[in-house]
Amino acid sequence: MSGESAPRATVGSESLERAFGGTAACNACGARVAEYRVVALFLHETAAIRAYCARCYPAAADGDYHAGGDGLRLDYAAFAARFGAPGPPPPPTTPVDRMLAALVADPALRLLAPGSEAVARRRRRVPYPVRVGFALDGATSEARMSVAPDGRMTDLAGDPAACDRVRALLAGI
Repeated sequence: MSGESAPRATVGSESLERAFGGTAACNACGARVAEYRVVALFLHETAAIRAYCARCYPAAADGDYHAGGDGLRLDYAAFAARFGAPGPPPPPTTPVDRMLAALVADPALRLLAPGSEAVARRRRRVPYPVRVGFALDGATSEARMSVAPDGRMTDLAGDPAACDRVRALLAGI
């Protein structure tokens, strides 16, 4: 049976590939396109689903998360009910993914690179360098920080408004 796919235990009623209908706004460049690709970012109990055009999809598939177009944020159970279970239930959240999930939950977030601790590990730099962008006062403000595997944030720098936003979002974590 090697190489064959096993049927899903839960089959959703919708196709994830067409989650946004006939057209979608790309989350990286904003273009409205009929031929879009979907990336689902799983941060344990949170699934963030985003659409990307063909030009922007490779960066998204490599783990950079953008939130400037069509998207959905669902918990694991809602994702499984709508699209089918992507796999077994997620393990307990890590401190890093808890931080990233808090950033993803902010409606002003436009960029998070990397989008998950799994992607950060693949990039093989510790502490993890993280880039964050927010839509603030009509412009994108960016901050950069380093995040240790235990969830400690250091070296926060960048636009003061973006740094303040990061501090506020992560204060309760």
